[in-house]
Amino acid sequence: MTDNEKDAQRSLAQDDAALDTSVAASRFSATERLHDGTSILIRAIRPDDKERLAEHARGLSPESIYHRFMSFKRNLSEEDLRKFTELDFAQHVGLVATLTEDGREHIEGVGRYIRTSDRRAEVALSVVDQLQRHGIAPLLLSHLSRIARHQGIVEFEANVMADNVHMLNVLAASGFKTHSEYDSGVVHVIVRIDNGA
Repeated sequence: MTDNEKDAQRSLAQDDAALDTSVAASRFSATERLHDGTSILIRAIRPDDKERLAEHARGLSPESIYHRFMSFKRNLSEEDLRKFTELDFAQHVGLVATLTEDGREHIEGVGRYIRTSDRRAEVALSVVDQLQRHGIAPLLLSHLSRIARHQGIVEFEANVMADNVHMLNVLAASGFKTHSEYDSGVVHVIVRIDNGA
């Protein structure tokens, strides 16, 4: 076998491994417990989650929307819903935390990352106001970091409004090493996910 053939074979093996991790991420599902003992499902977001995601966004206060999008959005557009639910799970990974009530599944939290380089991704979390501080955001961050590590990502980055104390606390309490820089009301946080938690 020539060196070129060996390189091509290695490249195919790497592509297969990347495909395997994205397929595994797209099927991800785990049951967890919140601080009050409530059982919650953490699973991969799906294309059929559009209406549930729109409902989730309607359950966020204007302050939570501003913290998540750094602007005031009244509703998610059709394009937003498509972009946030039809993911490749290689470059863009999304998880939802859901509760089922009267046979209907509701999205209570969303966590996602978008790869910005081979070893880094930007992470974002949102939780409906009534369930903030119940442990949903840390669970989403923990599961996202597990998936990201399997995909070769070693750092998350997040741009967080300085007054978004809840998100800053979630990142600081994650068990990972963090580094923060403040600039014009925004805290840029780097989270090393290849250690700790």
